[in-house]
Amino acid sequence: MKIRRPSSKSRSSVYSSGSRDKFTKPVFSVLWSIYPKLLVSIAVMCIVCAGFLVCRHWAYQSELFRICQVVIRGNDHVTEDEILQLSNVTDQDNLLSLDLKSIAKSIEAHPWVRSVEVKKKLPDYLMITLKEHTPVALLNSDKMYLVDKQGEIIDKLSIEKSVSLPIITGIDPKNIVDNKISGSQNHRIQKALELISMASKGTRTLGVNNISQIDLTKRDTLILVTSDSSIPFYFDDENLSGQFSKAEKILYQLYRSGTYKKAVRVELDYGSGKALVSLKH
Repeated sequence: MKIRRPSSKSRSSVYSSGSRDKFTKPVFSVLWSIYPKLLVSIAVMCIVCAGFLVCRHWAYQSELFRICQVVIRGNDHVTEDEILQLSNVTDQDNLLSLDLKSIAKSIEAHPWVRSVEVKKKLPDYLMITLKEHTPVALLNSDKMYLVDKQGEIIDKLSIEKSVSLPIITGIDPKNIVDNKISGSQNHRIQKALELISMASKGTRTLGVNNISQIDLTKRDTLILVTSDSSIPFYFDDENLSGQFSKAEKILYQLYRSGTYKKAVRVELDYGSGKALVSLKH
């Protein structure tokens, strides 16, 4: 019997096949080495999540975090009772479960409140800090309104309240809707507030306490009336700073010369660098 020897090609093929069987691990063996680690990781994650949910539920139900005090700061015009009512926070609420953004938004609905900051102070009290609008003038239209330095209407003036602020007149009530002033008229009020702002800086002959009224009836003109002698100062609505400086110098000279009681009107818009003072004879 003749024995056929495999050719070199066949031997090479057999050898190569044997080499792969010897050095390549089966796929199922590799998977079984990965699965236990993956399963352990998933189990640990599930335990952590479950623990977190249990702790969260306990904290939200715990008496430890029941609100026992609400600290309110920065309120001058808004009462604490009004703030608490708007916040809808009670001593039965859990501090951790409160929605701070919702509380702040509710309080900001009050006309006197400009902005609110609400913070949790563990374990059991809430801090509410307000920034209120500051009135700088009264707007006399169909009603008397309090106006802040941004030209926003804060609220209607209460009959019970007595305030000493410059009065802005000459705004048509049709331009005030839902306590908002229309754009063109708001621009004119900004000019009046600019004069009030300049008058409020330092000690001046034309200080804010010496402004009785600013009338905006005439287009492109502001008429400032002094408190002490009711002298009307006519301003062009351009370059108010330069005109205001001129008005102070004129008023100082009127006081110094003793003729301010004879002054009928002062026209600061008379011409570039000029002013006209009209006196009684």
